[in-house]
Amino acid sequence: MKTLEPVLIITPVLLALAFGIILFVFLYQRRMLQHQVQLRELQEQKQRQVLDATLQAQEEERRRVARDLHDDVGASLALVKLNVHQLVAPLEDKTKGQSIKGMLDDVIGNVRRISHSLMPVMLEKMGLPRALEAMKRSVPAESGTELEFTCNDNNRRITPKVELSLYRVVQELLNNTLKHAKASKITIELQFSEKELYLTYTDNGVGFDYEKLAKSEEKSSQGLGLMNLNARVNLLNGSFAYYSARNSGTKAEISVPIS
Repeated sequence: MKTLEPVLIITPVLLALAFGIILFVFLYQRRMLQHQVQLRELQEQKQRQVLDATLQAQEEERRRVARDLHDDVGASLALVKLNVHQLVAPLEDKTKGQSIKGMLDDVIGNVRRISHSLMPVMLEKMGLPRALEAMKRSVPAESGTELEFTCNDNNRRITPKVELSLYRVVQELLNNTLKHAKASKITIELQFSEKELYLTYTDNGVGFDYEKLAKSEEKSSQGLGLMNLNARVNLLNGSFAYYSARNSGTKAEISVPIS
């Protein structure tokens, strides 16, 4: 019996020690997982902050360039046009003068269009629905593309950041359609609910292999910039879904929480 006493004494100690080691390892692994989750959240938050700051800097630069185009370049071209008119007026043959004035009108129109694209005045003054409605004028007549816009509240205003971000997303989607899709019709639907905004963009163009393009965009900065659009919407705590297939057009669905 005496020979068993040390075993009986040591066994509970060893079991307690083993249990303590197992508990320590479990708690250590749990703390490590929590630390990794916190670290990942901090990295994601930092990435969101960097992206948000980058987009804000881009918008400020766009505003500056738009002001320069409108105030300086536009005013200078208008003055040149006035001088050309004064020089041509006394001449009997005004054909060349009219031709130059026509070219100047085209240049002035392009400067205004670029300026409004960089800094959408309609968006700041009238809000997102009115700005998207006015986007019809940015579709070139020679493209043969019709843009249809519908909204359940044309006078609704939301925060400027959300309005500008969604306007840029639609602007990029429209550019992609005009460049690549060969579409005859684009439809934009904007629906406001009490707590969310829903935006649907569709075109009846040639479409493309979206899955293949999405994978290629993960490896390079080329393509349609869909990852950038998704990142813009994510900054608004919204969701962005994109669908496309060959000969089936494209569709983008966006939902964003609003107050």
